[in-house]
Amino acid sequence: MIAGFVFLLLGVSVGEPTAASLGIAAIITAIASLSVASTSIQVVLWGVLAIALTVVLRGMVPLPSHDEQTDTEAVVSEAIPKGGVGWVAYEGSLWKARCQISDIEIARSQTVQVVGRHGLTLIVLPIDFPNEYDTVR
Repeated sequence: MIAGFVFLLLGVSVGEPTAASLGIAAIITAIASLSVASTSIQVVLWGVLAIALTVVLRGMVPLPSHDEQTDTEAVVSEAIPKGGVGWVAYEGSLWKARCQISDIEIARSQTVQVVGRHGLTLIVLPIDFPNEYDTVR
């Protein structure tokens, strides 16, 4: 019973549903042990409850959304030529990058916006477009 409360407290304080499910299963098993004398049945009961509660509680934890990107800006480390590939610093790593508009060259140290990814190559757009793209054609 004490171990159950310890695991339950640990699971709640850390936010890990697996530890909480072990605690809940231990508490239920401790209560059931008042009427079930066999230790092997108690261990099986605890195991089944722990697995079932882990599955149930894990399903209740929201997963991080893939739509939410924390950082959508990168800095060009090696110039991106027209229609070519350069390098950008993005989220602490260097990535190959290609401009989404193939006839724009992006200079070194320019800030770009990451709009997508194709394999291991980021697709970027300059934040400040060159003067020739300021007007609508």
